[in-house]
Amino acid sequence: MTAAEDQQPRPQDVPSQPLKDGERAELLQQLSNVVLMCANEEQVIWSIFGTFGATNAILLVALFSTGKLPESPFVGPAVSAVGALLSLVWHLIQRRVRGHLERFEGTMLLLEERLGIGPRLALSAWINKDAYGRLSPPRARPLMEACSLVSALSWFVFFLYFVACRHNA
Repeated sequence: MTAAEDQQPRPQDVPSQPLKDGERAELLQQLSNVVLMCANEEQVIWSIFGTFGATNAILLVALFSTGKLPESPFVGPAVSAVGALLSLVWHLIQRRVRGHLERFEGTMLLLEERLGIGPRLALSAWINKDAYGRLSPPRARPLMEACSLVSALSWFVFFLYFVACRHNA
């Protein structure tokens, strides 16, 4: 788990009193909703990742389709600038989706605690640390963010290279 995932949220609003009539069914419904929202956000983040990979591939093909550097002095800087911009936008979108996921997972934790769901049955990684602790690193979400930053840096280096080549020509 990452450092952020290890910080278990413990808001003061989790009552320790027994559940009232009908409250258990309402909390179970809310837990179901949160699980669906988590699944949806996971699908969004992986869709973005796939689209980003395909976009980078298309930009690279546009840049090196002939097997050598583009002859036009404007193609290299333009394509690499677009690649850097898309990488940064992708990083920002990904951070937003990851923030939603962490918020939903925190809500899931609170609901499972309130419902008294034990560690062996809990979906929350904070409660079910034994099962989630067996997952081998590296974690996917931080790697996705690293990919976007490495990509942005690479495109920026390409941009500088093409500008320098154009300047020296």
